[in-house]
Amino acid sequence: MSGEIDYQKIGFKCGLEIHNRLAVKHKLFCKCPARFSKQEKPSFTVFRKLRAVPGETGEIDVAAEFEFLRDRDYIYYVYEDTCCLVELDEEPPHEINKEALFVALQIAKMLNCEIPEEIHVMRKIIIDGSNTSGFQRTAIVGLNGYIETSKGKVRINTVCLEEESAGIVEKNEKKVIYRLDRLGIPLIEISTAPDIKDPEHAKEVAEKIGMIIRSTGKSQRGIGVTRQDLNVSITHGARVEIKGVQELELIPKVLENEVKRQLEIIKKGEKPKPETRVAKENGLTEFMRPLSGGERMYPETDIPPIKISKEFIESIPIPETLESKAKRFEKVIGKELAEQIVKSEYLHEFEQLSAKFNPKLVARTFTVILKSLKRDGYDISKLSTKHFEKTFEFVEKGIIAKESIEEILKKLCENPEKSIEKIIEELGIKSMDEKEIEKIIDEIFEKYPYLKEQKRFSAIMGEAMKILRGKVDGKIVAEIIKKKLCL
Repeated sequence: MSGEIDYQKIGFKCGLEIHNRLAVKHKLFCKCPARFSKQEKPSFTVFRKLRAVPGETGEIDVAAEFEFLRDRDYIYYVYEDTCCLVELDEEPPHEINKEALFVALQIAKMLNCEIPEEIHVMRKIIIDGSNTSGFQRTAIVGLNGYIETSKGKVRINTVCLEEESAGIVEKNEKKVIYRLDRLGIPLIEISTAPDIKDPEHAKEVAEKIGMIIRSTGKSQRGIGVTRQDLNVSITHGARVEIKGVQELELIPKVLENEVKRQLEIIKKGEKPKPETRVAKENGLTEFMRPLSGGERMYPETDIPPIKISKEFIESIPIPETLESKAKRFEKVIGKELAEQIVKSEYLHEFEQLSAKFNPKLVARTFTVILKSLKRDGYDISKLSTKHFEKTFEFVEKGIIAKESIEEILKKLCENPEKSIEKIIEELGIKSMDEKEIEKIIDEIFEKYPYLKEQKRFSAIMGEAMKILRGKVDGKIVAEIIKKKLCL
């Protein structure tokens, strides 16, 4: 992909902003749970209008003014199990979530950052409705770090701990509907310097930072948990921020398309404009709003500075990196599965369950089977650790065959409240003993005597597995057939 363009020649500059929701108990500035609501419908709705105000410099941010002039109505769905007056901006923020702060500082250390002696919470003006207050609370917890990559050192400008925005339900030119359960979940934001050499390098950097975050075991899981914003410019072009790239594989395509877009504008004798664009699933982008400036920041007056001692920083442990884990897992499950599992969202579950059950079976379930289910449209986010643990337990006890795992998980995706015992009963996949298997094979011999006479193992195996697939391990069936054929 990158071979068509000489990125060094065109003065390609690129930096990333990586956002990742943290898996902690509470939201950043209140005690509401840091998760999505379990309610089917909102408890009530709230209507708001937002306006642009001057930042710390006394100027109004151009992006904020742009959103204000749209004059949209903002409607918020409020859920009592995950929202309180803080999310509604009817109550001052509480003390910062210490668990989230600890994770953020841990990540800052892993990124070789300097950690401030005092952490100050700032307000970042955002009036697109994604926060009821008209600003996002954010705090710098790390500065001047770096990571090593295949194409040299990439500097980390800042590591920030901030509030996640509200989630969009519906949007048009006149109004936007948001749900407030997502608002306030702790979010880590990591900004790199423009040290990225080309689109493929950008993907490598994003993947490496993502793996560092996941090494803490405190990254949430699911669609939208990690988002990459791309800042890119070329000689005679303009800095453009591309928001909302969720898939790592899409990063090179989005960057290449943006470079081509700017090159085409320059060829026409025009000057590209600095702006914020949003990424689409096909790798193209569309205009979102003018590029934000420094005018949108000002201090948060409701939260005092947080002092960070050297002793506290030194006491923060550095977790094992995913690269190190992959090498350790390789000895047990092989290199291919090890590389896949450390990149999987189910790494934590693998570590927990592989200590109790067959590691290769656990790894294959999390990498191969779940990937297949997701591709087929099943909502795998409904599967819990208890579902996996019970399924593996039944395999180990011989109650079901490992071949039935996929079918059981399909049913659990559709009805996660149903017991595995009930699903096994409905599917009729209870494991068989050797005598039952031999009976079925004998019936195949009676039906197709020539297969037995000619000792056509593969054909007999195929007929047997039509009946036994999902009920019996294929290796057991093969051993019984070979024994009967005297092979």
